[in-house]
Amino acid sequence: MLGCTPASTSSNTSNTVEQVGEVIPSTAETKQSAETKKSAETKTSAETKTPTPEQPPVDKSVDVDGLLSMRLSDEDLSVGWIRLFDGQSMMGWKNTGTANWRVEDGALMADSGESGLLCTSVRFSDFELMLEYKGAATTNSGVSLRSPIVPKNPAEDCYELNIAPQDNPFPTGSLVGRVKVSEQLPAPEPDEWHTLHILVDRDQVQVRVDGALSVDYVDTTGLTAGCIGLQFREGPIQFRDVRVRPISYAILPAKELKDFGQPASAVRANLDELGELLLEGGKGHIELLQPYADCCIQVSIRTLADNVNSGLFFRCVPGEDMNGYECQLHHGFREDRRSPVDAGMGAIFRRQNAKAVLSDADKQTFVSVIADGPILSTWVNGVQVVEWEDTRPANANPRKGLRTEAGTIMLQGHDPDCKIRFSSLSICPIP
Repeated sequence: MLGCTPASTSSNTSNTVEQVGEVIPSTAETKQSAETKKSAETKTSAETKTPTPEQPPVDKSVDVDGLLSMRLSDEDLSVGWIRLFDGQSMMGWKNTGTANWRVEDGALMADSGESGLLCTSVRFSDFELMLEYKGAATTNSGVSLRSPIVPKNPAEDCYELNIAPQDNPFPTGSLVGRVKVSEQLPAPEPDEWHTLHILVDRDQVQVRVDGALSVDYVDTTGLTAGCIGLQFREGPIQFRDVRVRPISYAILPAKELKDFGQPASAVRANLDELGELLLEGGKGHIELLQPYADCCIQVSIRTLADNVNSGLFFRCVPGEDMNGYECQLHHGFREDRRSPVDAGMGAIFRRQNAKAVLSDADKQTFVSVIADGPILSTWVNGVQVVEWEDTRPANANPRKGLRTEAGTIMLQGHDPDCKIRFSSLSICPIP
């Protein structure tokens, strides 16, 4: 059995080729924006040397209602699920070939061009993956796992889960060049939606097609990490409801703060009876002492005061005052959710604003950050809101340039009125 109960399938938005109309904010959103409008304060120069960028114009192509509908349930989020496809854009993906990948009717699809992959912009190591696909009777496609951008030999440099007719040497459910699907598995019907449920954990690769086990494979080639790629080879192919759960280890909740340094400056940090971390006051931080370079960081938070301003800092210079990249933790927005206050929940502060604010101040919020080389990506409540590449020259100081070296993680209290609970913190290193 796979390690987690399959997440429920959400309804997908129906948009045509990424052209989406303007969305009018709801009354509830207007109330929240009124509450947070007054809190658009500038972070101090001690946190960064970069000038505050001007508020960018509202991106009216973003369908806010569609993004809100794609948020995952608390049950799915609490075990780490995030969406790799938001139903309306190709954020988080890069086309490595000439296939005509596009978004149509809430699905990623291609039907012409040369063979190649649509790859995630970041790598994954150990993970669980779920998706739906639909292909024609003659379609030859697949899903590449732990893959380079351009794999050369699927028997050595990736796991290629094939989607192919029964007369193919490796029909649907097989791993090309490694193991053929069980003969007892019925062939999926063409032109219908089918599910793939995949576990990649250390040296084990397990695949289920429409709930039935197709392969249970133990790898001996030593693959550790790579991108997830959707393949176009021959015949039309569509993918939707693409979700991943990085397999991580928990830092919080905890019985004691032995993995952290002493709270710095005016911030107070205490564990409650559930082992959750309550952070109060500021300006200051608490530092997780173990350094990480490329990794996935996932937190669950709840703000406990009005207009809370906090941050999740990563790849920090150890021991220095929040000298790292900052994932902003702030619910505020202005006239609508596409116009965030202080860059918005999930923003890479002073680098890339969140495409929309998908959190609510009175609810539990789940934030995921993946740092992979120069690519920094974030998700809020399971939906991606940032994909940013740091193109600056390399520098050990992340305020001055690209830092890829391992650094510590810091949780911030920004001001005296800050009160925020970190219910969970988990980390999945990417080797």
